[in-house]
Amino acid sequence: MKTLYFIFLTLLSSQAFSKARELDDLIQAANESSLAQKAANENVNAANIEKERSSKHWLPQVYLNGQSFLSSDPGAALFGKLAQREIQNSDFVADSLNHPATSLYTKAVVGVNLPLYEGGQKFAINKAMTFMSEAKQLEAKAVQSEFTIEVVKNYFIGKNLNLEKSDLVKIKSTIDSIISRYQVGNKQNLLGYSGLLGLKSLQNRITALLDENAAKSKASEKALSELSGVKAELNYDSSSNFNSLLKEYLSFSENNYVASKKIQSYFENAKSAKEIIDAEKSRNLPRVGLFGEGYALNGERNLGKGFTAGVYLNWNLFSGNDYGADLEANHKSRAAQYFAEASLQKEKVEYNGLKDGLEAVNHSLVLLDDSEKYLEEQTKISHILFKNGLINALQYVEVLSRRVDLIKSKSMAQDELISIHSQLAKNTHETNSKGASL
Repeated sequence: MKTLYFIFLTLLSSQAFSKARELDDLIQAANESSLAQKAANENVNAANIEKERSSKHWLPQVYLNGQSFLSSDPGAALFGKLAQREIQNSDFVADSLNHPATSLYTKAVVGVNLPLYEGGQKFAINKAMTFMSEAKQLEAKAVQSEFTIEVVKNYFIGKNLNLEKSDLVKIKSTIDSIISRYQVGNKQNLLGYSGLLGLKSLQNRITALLDENAAKSKASEKALSELSGVKAELNYDSSSNFNSLLKEYLSFSENNYVASKKIQSYFENAKSAKEIIDAEKSRNLPRVGLFGEGYALNGERNLGKGFTAGVYLNWNLFSGNDYGADLEANHKSRAAQYFAEASLQKEKVEYNGLKDGLEAVNHSLVLLDDSEKYLEEQTKISHILFKNGLINALQYVEVLSRRVDLIKSKSMAQDELISIHSQLAKNTHETNSKGASL
């Protein structure tokens, strides 16, 4: 007995693993083939690099300039000879000063600039880029979440259609059997003939519903193939619990509203925009730093070398192009903050509405499940009564028709449940937070 029990558990576990693996493989394939995800990831990489670059603003700037040129310019000739440290008395003859010979000069300059104070501009930009990097990461997670949810949503739509198909096929098989085996269609017996017409009408209705089901299933599998980049051939294991899988793969914050990754990225963008205000204000502040520069100049007489080092002060006292830049940044910052708050407000309202709708759908499904149990039992009893001639075909058709109505009602309720779970998961997917904290 213990061995049989172990085998039974193993089989159940393998079924669950296979079922989960089927959907997990689709999710992985979708994430790997998604161009939107690749674009979002590239944006994250670029933002991270930009953040790292801006964090190195305190490092010195080292530069090298080199040039080689021919010149007969009097100034170049005189100062070139000075730089070569080879000036002679004859160089100050008026004719030599005014009409120097054309000479070849080669000059190399190595310099360093070490900023000590930049008005806080680079520091503010670094903080802005840090928030921007976080925003891009959240955007990438939002894209991944949306694609994952879209895959899961279509998978569950297909699974629901598969369950609907299974229930419809059972009833159709019963009707086909009745029509082929029982003589209820004698036109002399109007009641029996009416029953046959009812059976055929219901048979046609179920056939049409199965055709509709097949078309929707094909659309669902096509969507999954497009999203995942692979041909989706799914089993939709009927032994797995539909509702438990739905809660597992389309999870959301059930107790309190939690802002989605997209909304969180809006707030990070707003923080970034706020830091830009300080960066723009620094345009009117002084810059102080250290500098040093060494040169080597080779001319017609010798190779001269020299250096210059010191402290500099740069202060932009007025620039029409910079005037009002901080006010512009302030308006942009407020706009970003208002947009984030408005988006948060909208999403929260949607969340509350969806939660109410989810409660209503779950209640409907509970009632439909109860009704399904009652109708299943009624169908069995009616089948026995019909075989024994205690009820006619028309009465039996009425019971089967109600069963078909119930199957469609339950399928539609399950579709609504999938839709609500998907939207709620988009709003609060992949978070362990217990409430909005923005």
